Amino acid sequence: MEIKQLNPAEVIRDETGSWIHPEFLNYLNTLASEADFFTREEWTELERHFNIEATVTFWMESSVSSDDWESMMDDCDITKWEPIAPNGFFLIDIGFSEDDAYAIFARNKYESEVA
Repeated sequence: MEIKQLNPAEVIRDETGSWIHPEFLNYLNTLASEADFFTREEWTELERHFNIEATVTFWMESSVSSDDWESMMDDCDITKWEPIAPNGFFLIDIGFSEDDAYAIFARNKYESEVA
């Protein structure tokens, strides 16, 4: 696959608070695998494909109170959870896993010069 620079997109979360970057979703839809996770090799290829050098995943359970976490998970509604992107990162996916809610952020790869 050719390299396609992934850039921030407008985030419009659905009624449960979930959202996925449209280009990231298109990429996922082209994969033959039905697995619920990426292997390290698949993740490395994803980073190469989108010219991103790092991703960060936040889990809701570790960033909200236990009462808020339980309430949001019971209601399947994470609209009140507003994870903050690390400096230089942008959101590519926010949603639910089997055991928790997550937010995945990416950062574009930059060439650096060494003097």
